[in-house]
Amino acid sequence: MKVRVLWILFVGVLVAGCSSLQDPSKRHVNVPTDFLHPNANSAYYEFSSSKLDAPSVLEEQPVEETVVAVAPGADEDFTAENISSAYGTYGDVVVTVATHKFKLGANAARKEMTAFQRALDSAHSTVMGQFHPVGFTYAMSSVGAVNPLSDVEVACKLSERSANQMGQTTCNSFFKTITSRYLQFIREDK
Repeated sequence: MKVRVLWILFVGVLVAGCSSLQDPSKRHVNVPTDFLHPNANSAYYEFSSSKLDAPSVLEEQPVEETVVAVAPGADEDFTAENISSAYGTYGDVVVTVATHKFKLGANAARKEMTAFQRALDSAHSTVMGQFHPVGFTYAMSSVGAVNPLSDVEVACKLSERSANQMGQTTCNSFFKTITSRYLQFIREDK
């Protein structure tokens, strides 16, 4: 008899607990809102005004193809991480070696973007022929604030072994070739 009463009491508590969780929107919670706080009715907006930068790609002069060995600075790291556990499963790992932001101008449109894409493809083919890096590819993303095409960021990617051997020279040559080819294509279109 005692077991039966305890069992019924347990089932009743369980059903009451479950039914209170069925519709949580019917619960009433009174949370006081403090509208007397000094900043309660004001919004904070931050407007950082800066001069628009001039297009960087258009100002650069074509650079002669001279390879200069430059020691990386303290803030530059052109060696990839050692991910030795991934070699057995996936082969060589592709890593981002360097990134560069190209400013195409505040009024960049389809014409400039088409010339930039042609410059990217041409630079990729040129660097592949010069250095023969393994796993060499690039990633491009539009990072302009007002006009997405005004600033384009290009990431130079290589396999980890190639990045450690020739990553810095490959990416430097890639970015210089993009600049010179872009200027050439823009002049041809005019």
